[in-house]
Amino acid sequence: MIYIYPQAEPFFLQGNKDIALLFIHGFTASPSEVYPVAKLVHEMTQCSVSGLLLPGHGSNPKYLKDTTWEDWYGAVNTEVNYLRENYARVFVVGFSMGALLALHAADQIEGINGIVTINAPIYNNHPLLSVSAPVMRVVKPYFLKKGLVKLRELADQGRFAYEVIPVKAFQSMLSLRHRLVDELCEIRVPLLVIQSLKDESVNPKSADFLMEKIGAVQAKKVELEMSEHVATMGPEKDKIAAEIVAFMTRVCAENNDGIIKKKGQE
Repeated sequence: MIYIYPQAEPFFLQGNKDIALLFIHGFTASPSEVYPVAKLVHEMTQCSVSGLLLPGHGSNPKYLKDTTWEDWYGAVNTEVNYLRENYARVFVVGFSMGALLALHAADQIEGINGIVTINAPIYNNHPLLSVSAPVMRVVKPYFLKKGLVKLRELADQGRFAYEVIPVKAFQSMLSLRHRLVDELCEIRVPLLVIQSLKDESVNPKSADFLMEKIGAVQAKKVELEMSEHVATMGPEKDKIAAEIVAFMTRVCAENNDGIIKKKGQE
């Protein structure tokens, strides 16, 4: 049995049966990094909120090394279909790599009502790693992350993430990104694109690319002026939560389905 660190466990915040919101964490991390925003959304509405743990994450990097994007997406697919069977409306929020998985789900699964991407890594700020990954996976299976001081500060706030990048798994994430680029124009699901302007990992032009290529009829971009990459644990997490709630409310209203209510409303 694979040991999962307590900080990395999946979460589920039970609400009503009207709307379920799935949060997907980023590469090498865990649901802990999206929990602050998920909890805020849950408190602001009556929605049920799920945060799944992707295969290979939350334990030891050696387990992530042997997984692929198909494994990660398989877990997303299972959870989305479970929520669709049990809730009237399903929205998906993806952070970083989780945003790629959320968008792929929108292309593959019918019935998703809306997608929110947060710092989707279409363009990253480490192009050398992307180019050298096929060679590095042979001679150096793990790559030590930069900015360990910041990573450990986030760990002190409750985030669980690996301090190394398994190069083989990173290359698989790049394969997902390449595939997704070709799928974007086919996506017809309402979309909210959130991007940190101080993102040290993802180039902010990624958000512009999504807005240009997405096939969705309803799409909006929100910029975070004060946030770095892990914006879900940063100074604008309240803004992120408010934008997500406003997005879901707007989508439901435009579909004549006013089912988002503040807690205490009947």
